Amino acid sequence: MAKISTYATATPTLTDLLIGSDVGSADATKNFTVQTILALASSAVITLPAYNDEAAAAAAGLVTGQLYQTTGAGALTTAGIVMVKQ
Repeated sequence: MAKISTYATATPTLTDLLIGSDVGSADATKNFTVQTILALASSAVITLPAYNDEAAAAAAGLVTGQLYQTTGAGALTTAGIVMVKQ
């Protein structure tokens, strides 16, 4: 089998198959469609940590580029505003 980096790149379609491991079935190798991966990703709930401000996010260990949300108890008095750690 050739190195994966030698294969041509292409634009995927919803019915194209991707190879993966099913960890719920003893890591069995399985095919997944692009469409099922997208459906899974769109149904995922992302929970961001909440901080009063940038300083509190930094003190908690967030690094540049990580996302967090406001608590509403800081300078921004609205909770849930998504911020990017600077």
